[in-house]
Amino acid sequence: MNVDLVCATQQNNRVLIVDDNLTNKAILEDILHSNGYDTRYASEGKEGLNVVSGWNPSVILLDLVMPGMDGINVCREVRKMQLPTRPSIIVVSMKSDKETIVDSLAAGADDFIVKPINEAELIARVRAQLRINEFYKEIEEDKRNLETILAITTAMSATLDPSEVLGTIVSKVAGITEAVRCSIVLIVKEDEAYVLASHEDPAIRELKLDLAKYPEIKEVIATKTPLALNDVVNHPLMSGVKDSILDLKDMSLLIVPIVFNDEVLGTLFLRTKKKEHGYAQKEINFCRIVANSSFHALKNARLFEKVSKEKEYLKEIAVKDQLTSLYNHNFFYSRLEEEFERAVRYETPLSLIMVDIDNFKLINDTYGHRVGDVVLREIAGMIKRGVRKTDIVARYGGEEFAVVLPHTLLKGAVEEAERLRELVESHAYAGLVTERITISIGVASYPQKGAMNSGDLVNFADDALYKAKWSGKNCVKVAEV
Repeated sequence: MNVDLVCATQQNNRVLIVDDNLTNKAILEDILHSNGYDTRYASEGKEGLNVVSGWNPSVILLDLVMPGMDGINVCREVRKMQLPTRPSIIVVSMKSDKETIVDSLAAGADDFIVKPINEAELIARVRAQLRINEFYKEIEEDKRNLETILAITTAMSATLDPSEVLGTIVSKVAGITEAVRCSIVLIVKEDEAYVLASHEDPAIRELKLDLAKYPEIKEVIATKTPLALNDVVNHPLMSGVKDSILDLKDMSLLIVPIVFNDEVLGTLFLRTKKKEHGYAQKEINFCRIVANSSFHALKNARLFEKVSKEKEYLKEIAVKDQLTSLYNHNFFYSRLEEEFERAVRYETPLSLIMVDIDNFKLINDTYGHRVGDVVLREIAGMIKRGVRKTDIVARYGGEEFAVVLPHTLLKGAVEEAERLRELVESHAYAGLVTERITISIGVASYPQKGAMNSGDLVNFADDALYKAKWSGKNCVKVAEV
C-alpha cells in the first residue's frame, strides 16, 4: 500500500457520489477505490440527503443536473443539516460557466470540478478538502476545550462548595475526552489519597485510596509531570500490581498532576478505552490546563475539609461532656423536651432513668480525682453499651447520669434499669482495691398522673432516685403514681 493510500485510510475517508449517470458513477468509484476511499452512491438528490444523514461522509461529489432535486438545492439542504462534522461538497459538472460556479459556491459548495474527470485533479481536490475538514475539526475541538475551561472557571467563581466545582470539572473533562472514568484525587500523604469527585458516580466523595496499589499516581507525584499509559497491564511501571489490574487490559490511562507551589496537591485521573495511537498531545495539554486551573478548588477542598472537621468538633463539644463523651446536661434537656412533645403528639410511652453513683465522694477522697474520673468514664461506657441505640444517655451532673427511653413503658424501663444496676455492681474497676461500686436508680414514665411536661418527668424520676438513696442505695425505685 502506498503512502497516499495509508494517509487516506487513516482519515475519515468516506466519499458520497450523488449523480444520476451510471457511467460517471463507475468512473468516480474506480478512481476513489484505487486510492483507498470508501464510497456510497445516490442517484438523486433526496436519496443523497438520506445517505448524508445516516452515513456522515467527509466529502460529497455532487452532480448539478439530476431528476427531482437538483445539485444546487441539495447543497442548500446539506448546509441546513445538523451533522456531527461538516462534509465538504465538491460539485462535479459538465457546466463550466462562471454563473454556475458562483451559484454552486453560494449554495454551500466548497469546490468545483468540470467534467470529464481527471484522476489526478480529483484526488488532489478530495485530499485538499480532507485537510480542510481536519482543520475544521481542530477548530471545533479547540472551541469545545475553551468552552469547557470557561465552564470550569465559571463554576469556580459561582460557588464556594469545592465538591460542586470538582464535580463540574470531572464531568466536563469526561465529556471532552470521552473518558469512561474521570476522577480528581486528593493526595494526603505519601501512601494515602482520596477520590474527591468522579464523573461516573457523583455520590463518590472521599473514597480512600492506598497509593501502594497505584504506582502510576506515585510516579506522577514524584515527577510532577503527566503520565500516559496506553498498554496499562503490560507497562513496566505496573508490573508489581499486574495481577490486580487485568480488567484494565482494554484501557488507557492519563494521570495529570495538580501542582501548587511545587507541591502535588492531587491528580486528574482519566481512564479511557484503549487508544490505538496513544493520547494526543492536544488532549494532554488540555488536561494540563484544566489541572492547573483546578488547584484552587483542590486547595479549597483541603481547607474545606479542615474547617468541616473543626466545625464538627465544635458542634460535638457543644453537646458532649468532655470526660465521659456522653451528651451534656443542656443537650439532655433539649432532647427530652423533643421526645416528650413527640410522645404527647403521637400518644406513645416515654420513660426516664436517673442514675447516681453511691458514695462517690469516698472514692475521690480515698483514691483521688484521677481514679474517680476513670470510674466515671467506665460507668458511662457501661451505661452507653447497656442500653438501646435509640436511647439517649447523658451526664446529668457530677456523678449523675440520665437515660431517655423513647417508646418505652414503665415495666421495660425498670427492667433496663435493673440490668444497668447489676452491670455496674459486678464490674471490676481499675485502681480500686476493695471498694465495690454501686448505683441507685430512679425511674419515671409518661403517661403518668401529674406529668404535664418534660420538667415534671425529671422531677418524678429525681424523687424516685432520692427514695432509692434513702432505701439503702444499690436499688431501683419507681416514681409514685
